[in-house]
Parts: sequence; structure tokens; C-alpha cells
Amino acid sequence: MKKIIDQIKQFQHFYPYTVAIVGAQSEKQINYMACAWHTALSFSPPLFGVLISKKRLTHQVISEAMEFTVNFLSEERVKLSALMGRKSGYDVDKVKEFQVRLSPSKIIKSPVIKEAYVSFECKVADIRAYGDHDLFVGEVLAIHEEEKSFNPEGVLDTGKVHPLLYLGSDFYITIDPDTLQHVLPD
Repeated sequence: MKKIIDQIKQFQHFYPYTVAIVGAQSEKQINYMACAWHTALSFSPPLFGVLISKKRLTHQVISEAMEFTVNFLSEERVKLSALMGRKSGYDVDKVKEFQVRLSPSKIIKSPVIKEAYVSFECKVADIRAYGDHDLFVGEVLAIHEEEKSFNPEGVLDTGKVHPLLYLGSDFYITIDPDTLQHVLPD
């Protein structure tokens, strides 16, 4: 028998979800945060959306810069992801405090995270309010990928990279590459 919840206090039943470290650099400051609410929105043009609470410093920095980067880390960097999600940029300079290594972007001013197996450079194309979060839609202008991380078809090589997944409530996991199946339609 299924339990039905109609007094929703915790909304995380859709996890696991890959963790992205989203950030930007404005004229005034730089900040990054762990973001589990993100998604691809379009192939052409390539659009990627991130949902960020209005109370987060990253929201303010992206709103000023009108650009952002999306950085995906492997499970080896779980501690960095947890710190980026739990510490506020209002209280600590996360880049300095957590010794985040940055690399310059090719097109935008905001840097990407060097340890990421893939990063997107995004220019803000739209911002929409949805409840207590704003959806920042970014046009992906460039992708930085570790060559060893993806096969020739652009599929993540899970034998070489174990993507970090968030389960909610500060729990993280990765995938078992032995469960990989390539299923073709009949």
C-alpha cells in the first residue's frame, strides 16, 4: 500500500539528481553554490536552466553578471559540493576558503571550476520566477570537457568518471558503472 502525502513539507522525492556547482563573477564579487535543481531546456539553441532561491548570493551575482557557469563534479569532490551547498557566500568567500581552483572561460567573464569533468559557459537568456526560486535560463556558449570523460558519441564514460548525485537531506551517491545498458528500440 502506498502512503499518500498531502501536507508536503519536504519536496525531494525526485532525487537522485546530478549535482552542479553554479556560479558567476560580477564586477563586485564571485560566488558558487551547489545546485541540484537544473535541467537542459533545448538542443537548438542549447539552453540550460538553473533554479536558484532569491535569498542566495549566487542569485544576486548572476543577476548582476547576466551570465553563469555550470560545473559538474565527480564523486571524488563530494566534500567540496557539500560545502558549496551548506555554506553561504554571504558568510564566507567560498573560492578562497575551500581553495576552489578556477580556469578562465573562453567567451564569458565568469570562470569555470578546474576540477569539473564538464562545465558550461552560459549567457542569461531569460529569468522567470517560480514560487520561492527563479529560473535562470542560460544559452550555452561553450562547453569545457575533460576529453577522457566522454565517449565519441558524447556520452559520459562512467568507467572513468563517477558523477556525483544528490539524494536530498545532505546524502550523496554515485552510479555503478556495471549497471550500464545500451538499449536500442526494436
